[in-house]
Amino acid sequence: MTEFAVASDRNESQLFYKRLAPFTAFGELMDDRHYRQVPDDWMVVLTDIKGSTQAIADNRYKDVNLLGAASIVAVLNRTSDRSIPFVFGGDGATILVHQSELERIAPALQATLRLAREAFRFEMRIGVVPVSELSAQGFQIEVAKFGVSNKASFAMIRGGGVSAAEKIVKSGLNLIEEEFTSIEARESAFEGLSCRWNPVRSRRGEMVSLLILAKGENAKKTYRDVLERIDSILSSDSQAVSLEKIEPGLRLSNLKREFDIQTVGQSLARKLKRIMSIAIEVVTMRVLIMTGWSMGTFSAEKYALEMVEQSNSKKFDDMLRMIRDCSREEYRQIEEFLNAERKAGRLNYGLHASNEAMVTCLVFNLDDHIHFVDGGDGGYALAAKRLKEQLATSIEAEP
Repeated sequence: MTEFAVASDRNESQLFYKRLAPFTAFGELMDDRHYRQVPDDWMVVLTDIKGSTQAIADNRYKDVNLLGAASIVAVLNRTSDRSIPFVFGGDGATILVHQSELERIAPALQATLRLAREAFRFEMRIGVVPVSELSAQGFQIEVAKFGVSNKASFAMIRGGGVSAAEKIVKSGLNLIEEEFTSIEARESAFEGLSCRWNPVRSRRGEMVSLLILAKGENAKKTYRDVLERIDSILSSDSQAVSLEKIEPGLRLSNLKREFDIQTVGQSLARKLKRIMSIAIEVVTMRVLIMTGWSMGTFSAEKYALEMVEQSNSKKFDDMLRMIRDCSREEYRQIEEFLNAERKAGRLNYGLHASNEAMVTCLVFNLDDHIHFVDGGDGGYALAAKRLKEQLATSIEAEP
């Protein structure tokens, strides 16, 4: 009887996120009823690229984005169930997994380290921190599920535990070490990671990457007020990704990046086969979208609509992250508002403006796909640089 009870509790823990009911109005982001505490037998997996700011300065921001997304798809391809919480941060990711998945995902994490070195010449840092360790230090992690369609949802994470885990990993503790990974493990690790769309151009003037970190005991209220105020400033067409903006990409540089990821460690014959497959798939998709034709049960129009719905341009992982398309006047008003809130001691923020956004796709099949959005020219990473500068030069609240 005791053994059955323990097994039952473990099963409930493994399924806690899958069974979590999604909320669909982003304005309810801070509503306590949507959040559940992550059980202690889960783990926080953190990935980030060392020197990403310099890489972005060297015009390699697309490479940074792809590698950050690669760590997510590698884990999802190895877990027994893809219903796990994760947040894409631009130059890395936060992923939560049950401890029973660790042995299964370890080769994928090691393959990601090897991919970073072999295909991109980047040094990547991947760490794993037990939730129980964070709980023992007084930190907690709460998760909600934001439903963007009847097929897709994204995790929202709060509570301070992830920020504490980042400090542990960046101090050099709890790191995954690169070890030998078989050709087979590397071939399957990154299936589904796709780079086939041109950057999404702003139609209103500025594609803004926005990070907001609220302060103090009233942080929840601050986030609610910020969302309400920004929504009041922006017009209804401020969505980063829309049907009018998306365009299938035929840039050889994009296809080469995808090819390098998909074929790392493979033989020449397999590489040639894969590049032909990528080229055929890209041309076919472009023709279907331009003509409106269907192929069997696949509709390009339906896929494009789902792509818009299932693009992850608003998220939360101990801070608010958004990509929005706005006019220069709206940008000025947002910055003016946030600067006033900072002077009042309620928050710190980072902004970065570009004329485009980048879309990185995880396509497990044509009926199961999600899309990560980051601002062009460095997006979230450069907004984070500005946020860090504010944190290093905190100011006293004005009366």
